[in-house]
Amino acid sequence: MLNHQKLAIAFLLSLAASSLSARELKTRNVVLITADGLRHQELFTGVDPILLDDKKGSGIQNVESLRERYWRDTPDERRETLLPFFWGTLAPRGIVLGNIGRGSRVHLTNPHRVSYPGYAEILTGRAQEAIRDNSPVRNPSETVLEIVRRNLDLDQKRVAAFASWSVFDFITAREEGAIFSNAGYEAMPKDVLTPAMEPLNRLQFNMMTPWDTVRFDSVTSGLALEYLKTYRPRLLYLALGETDDWAHDRRYDRTIRAVRLFDDALRELWNLLQSLPEYRDKTTLVLSTDHGRGRTTKDWTSHGSDVEGSDEIWIAFIGPDTPDRGEVAHSEVFTQNQIAATVLTLFSLEPEELAHGSGSPIPLALESGEAHD
Repeated sequence: MLNHQKLAIAFLLSLAASSLSARELKTRNVVLITADGLRHQELFTGVDPILLDDKKGSGIQNVESLRERYWRDTPDERRETLLPFFWGTLAPRGIVLGNIGRGSRVHLTNPHRVSYPGYAEILTGRAQEAIRDNSPVRNPSETVLEIVRRNLDLDQKRVAAFASWSVFDFITAREEGAIFSNAGYEAMPKDVLTPAMEPLNRLQFNMMTPWDTVRFDSVTSGLALEYLKTYRPRLLYLALGETDDWAHDRRYDRTIRAVRLFDDALRELWNLLQSLPEYRDKTTLVLSTDHGRGRTTKDWTSHGSDVEGSDEIWIAFIGPDTPDRGEVAHSEVFTQNQIAATVLTLFSLEPEELAHGSGSPIPLALESGEAHD
């Protein structure tokens, strides 16, 4: 690309950012939710017929039961059966990006296509050179969670992360203790624990998953909702994991069940937000995933730099500053590194707070100044 073309693009992006920052936004709170390795195939087309028809490749224990519950004749019917709350309530109130079949694409910018590099890209706005695998090391860059807390001068409890995977205690902040974090099989601190949290806090150690570092998503989401009721965070990050782990175990039936539980968690969260005056019509949901997966019966369980489809993800925004467009078709290509800048903009903070080289905000998520009914 010629230098004058690069300068023109930079100028236009600068104008767009200035326009967004000049407009008064209605968002006061943000809830970021990720479902680990949730493919765009299931999100946009429901249960995969290729996997449903291959018991060995999918690992489905009872094919007919899964078919009866989730199979429908059209992709739209299948996705609405699998994710009824997402498609019936949330999507019409915002935008959903990443349906390749309808000309919308969202890609990673990191080349590794595994979890920690993806989450680092989401939270810092750029691929982190030092993060190449899932080793439990401290995030080398300040995250959007830390930036929001610092700029809004919030108490530590007002920016919180709840995650099913233990490594999130390292992913979510450069400085240990900068935000409240509860991840994996981790007891809630006594000074934070409430009577409503106690049963889940105890049961997480008695209801072990097949994986040593990942607890059940129902525990994670349950603790997060109870935390929200008590401490009213301005920025909450909920990171669910079973959609990835069951896939790695080649159990498509359990993976589909985890997707449905993700939808149930969204419904419970949304109903809670709507019941609280400080969140109703003042909160934006940002939904996405860390990476894609393979596309065939052989590689759908996997992801990585050598697995085609691993760089294909999706993003959804639902909130008072996002237009009611639903699924977006035939759009420009968006990238994972734009999520952090969009979150900062929703808080009326400057994307330049992120490190140099970070992605720009997604203007499409910020086009509406009208409140939703």
